[in-house]
Amino acid sequence: MALPLFLALMGAGIELSFVMVTAVKVQRLATMTADLVARDGSSDHRLTEAQVYDIFASMNLSAEPLDVRQNGRVIITAVLGEDGDGDGVAEVNRIKWQRFDGGLIPTRSQIGCWSESTVAAGIGRQLNPAEPLFHAQVSYDYEPVFSSTLVKWLNVPQTITRTATFRGRGASYHPVMAVAGFEPKTDCDSPTGL
Repeated sequence: MALPLFLALMGAGIELSFVMVTAVKVQRLATMTADLVARDGSSDHRLTEAQVYDIFASMNLSAEPLDVRQNGRVIITAVLGEDGDGDGVAEVNRIKWQRFDGGLIPTRSQIGCWSESTVAAGIGRQLNPAEPLFHAQVSYDYEPVFSSTLVKWLNVPQTITRTATFRGRGASYHPVMAVAGFEPKTDCDSPTGL
């Protein structure tokens, strides 16, 4: 009589461990992405569209065995503190650019999609004038190993979303440098961002 209960508890434990490993991989991908973008996003080397493509191309390799390109979404956002009235105090955190990739299109950016509003929400503080911030959001639609019933019983959200934010490493913000053959992935509602 105890066997079904024992099997259910074992299955729940194994499922929970898979959920935790997936959440860690998603967080590591968000941190890695924000870090890579912050390195050149405000330095004299300048981030290029080709480098952004490389970051997106490495998603699945970095998160193996997760298929982030098919079941996930990576959103990279550059935010800059802007002083609109010239008094030396930034009044708004402005989204300067965003790049998108991944098939989980219903996932929206937590700080806003720049095609809808260029004001970043939820940064946590007002940036200083001309202070660059680079935000990466990675979402992944978790596929249960055993049963979706176990996942619901554990009260685990099906879509795991993690974010990471880094300040720019250089002295001043630079927009992403255009490169021939690499169209910017700026479309909020496309799996490829194009």
